[in-house]
Amino acid sequence: MHFHLPKPLHGWRELLGEVGIIVIGVLIALGAEQVVDDIRWHQKVAVVRNSLMEELGNDRGRWQADMAEVPCLLDNIGKLDRWARSGGSDNVTAASGELSNGGFFWMHSANWQLATASQTLDHFPMDEQLALATAYDGVAHRQVDIEKAADLFENVGSLIPMADTVQGRRDLRAALGRMKERIAALSGNDAYMRRHFDALGVKADNRDFAADLKGSRCGGYIQHALPPS
Repeated sequence: MHFHLPKPLHGWRELLGEVGIIVIGVLIALGAEQVVDDIRWHQKVAVVRNSLMEELGNDRGRWQADMAEVPCLLDNIGKLDRWARSGGSDNVTAASGELSNGGFFWMHSANWQLATASQTLDHFPMDEQLALATAYDGVAHRQVDIEKAADLFENVGSLIPMADTVQGRRDLRAALGRMKERIAALSGNDAYMRRHFDALGVKADNRDFAADLKGSRCGGYIQHALPPS
């Protein structure tokens, strides 16, 4: 038995040409869609990258402002500790100087959290993803230290009014020691933070807290908590 394929109305050559045109048209459409998709992702990546760099710039500005206050804070911790060690005989206000309530700006990572929850980071170069992850990991750990330091400063603020007894001064000195250790832990990571900010080309940006930098921030709350001399 023989089977005969029906011949196309215009011949096989014409049919193949028509099929080829259709295939080419489909490929062009798919290619155009891919180009549009690539452009869309390129725009999204640019927006996310800009938001992350702005956030890290703000974090670097805050970090550098915090580190600039460390010598002043340590100096005033030393003064208050010497006052307590000597039996509190001198004027406590003069001894404490302008010890602040924490003195540290907190750091931010909201944009990074949004970026990691989206698919945008998948379109970043791998080395940039790793550099960003490392920088934000440092920010997260420093923020924990900053929060712990803030708790210690509040603790010292609550102990100063009770430093008119031997036990009160002993408790104050213990709290000052813990505060000094926490500040040392923070400042000990300064080179690490700067190195990873530099790796991304992040420049310090203090525009949103510039008004708070006028004068010295090493002063304020705890001084108001001091007992009368």
